Amino acid sequence: MPGTDPDHWLHRLTSEEWLRAAEGELQRARRALAGKLQRQGVAGARRAAGMAWNAVLVLATDDSYGRSYMEHLRALGKDRAVPDNVRGAAETLMLAELQTELVQLGPGDTRIADAAAAIVEHARARVSPTVHA
Repeated sequence: MPGTDPDHWLHRLTSEEWLRAAEGELQRARRALAGKLQRQGVAGARRAAGMAWNAVLVLATDDSYGRSYMEHLRALGKDRAVPDNVRGAAETLMLAELQTELVQLGPGDTRIADAAAAIVEHARARVSPTVHA
């Protein structure tokens, strides 16, 4: 596994560190969405998915995924090598509105966080296949 390089956008964290960061971001996104903070929740869900995909890229660099989290999501949405649910989750995150005009009654809708969670889980399985076998 590559060592960390604080000056490199991808290798500044290890795969496991990227996954931990993604989990933390996902928790914050879920809380924001539950609290009806749409912009914060969607941005956090996108970041969580992108951070998780960084964990995969640390082990298998693929320039077609770009550098930004949004570039990662665009590429994931088109990648036939990933499961349908992961492609669908990436599309959901790409299309998610940063703000909504609807007034939600009751708790906020956290389905955007569920989409990010699908990508985080897939990334974790790719990084640690023996743990999820």
